[in-house]
Amino acid sequence: MKSDSRLPGALFVVLVFLGFLQTRHTAMTLPPVVAVHFVKGGAPNGWQTQSQMFVLGLILLGVCVLVGFGIPRILAAIPVALINLPNKTYWFAPERREETIGFFKTWFAWFACALLAFLIVVNQLVYEANLTQPKHLNTAQFTLAMFAFLTFVAIWSVRMILRFGRQPD
Repeated sequence: MKSDSRLPGALFVVLVFLGFLQTRHTAMTLPPVVAVHFVKGGAPNGWQTQSQMFVLGLILLGVCVLVGFGIPRILAAIPVALINLPNKTYWFAPERREETIGFFKTWFAWFACALLAFLIVVNQLVYEANLTQPKHLNTAQFTLAMFAFLTFVAIWSVRMILRFGRQPD
């Protein structure tokens, strides 16, 4: 089965653009110091300057790029002995190596999209929390976003396990 990472790659670019627009909008409308961390009930207990929040956003974007597009490249470049994967001798045999790396490129790109989408939603919730008086995070929406992301992670993980946990006859 041939994997194609063009669709999740294109979606990732769209998400980066949306995240940029969101960041630009929030930077123009938020006060110089914003609440960025919230306790269980939604009350703020951690603060950052707008510039610190922007730098953190860039760091998290870098993490998304590394996870989605760097890890597959690293897996393609390092010796198989350094890869922790069930049945790696089978999956990285010369006749299957390209297909295996292609699968990783596609599925890690999808993971990066899900992670970035989750971070965009959280950023929006933080933005909205800073507009309320008193400042308060919508914990119901945060819980829903977290549940959706963790559901994706579970499906993604099961897919990886089903793919690589067995060695076809």
